[in-house]
Amino acid sequence: MTDSPGLRRLALAACVLAWLALAGCRQELYSGLPEEEANLMLAALLENGLSADKAARGKSGFVIFVDKDDLVRSLNLLKSYGLPRDKFQNLGQVFSGQGMIASPTEEQARLAFGTSQELAETFSRIDGVLTARTHVVLARHDAATGQSTPASAAVFIRHAPDSPVTDLAGKIREICAQAVPGLDYERVSVMLVPVRGSLVWPEGRSQEEKGWLGRDRLFWLVFFSLPVLAAAVGFLIRFRRRAVSKPG
Repeated sequence: MTDSPGLRRLALAACVLAWLALAGCRQELYSGLPEEEANLMLAALLENGLSADKAARGKSGFVIFVDKDDLVRSLNLLKSYGLPRDKFQNLGQVFSGQGMIASPTEEQARLAFGTSQELAETFSRIDGVLTARTHVVLARHDAATGQSTPASAAVFIRHAPDSPVTDLAGKIREICAQAVPGLDYERVSVMLVPVRGSLVWPEGRSQEEKGWLGRDRLFWLVFFSLPVLAAAVGFLIRFRRRAVSKPG
């Protein structure tokens, strides 16, 4: 039996339909991500039994796709991991683009905010840290009243139970004291909050209950499509043979 344009067209149409069916099952979860963060999010989803993909979009960054049925679960899971990570500003960004000369009070406020942002970003880089917040109060002196307020800092960290940050409270205080002018080590408070239990995907249908609607959709789609495709090809072959065997 020789190949024919009709068979090739039929096979191509089947492939296109299968691709469209699969594409329709995917939902964009997050876009505009840097590659490092996209990899973290993809790993978290896959390690918790969710079907996910990553795609590059040039200068627009990366996109994470998941099954439509897993959209809410994926969002909740990534939230529990503290993903996507918070965006922090550095001192250069805080003090850039000033159109007018700022007052000393405004300068102090910007400096406190920028220092808080940079410290929070530093602490967020510790393994297992999901959320990091730092609040810095700079030392100030009120010339009118003669009262002085010493510098202080408060650090809040939400972390995974096995994070090494649990043993680093002293180092965190030391970093804050060295980063903030006039800040005494004893005036830095650190609050470490572990998440409850292990990081697993949210409650709902188990992976077994998901069945063919979950990550095995591709397998079942191909499994059920092959007999239909084979029957269609067989019908076309028989039809062409009959057409050829008929007397002209």
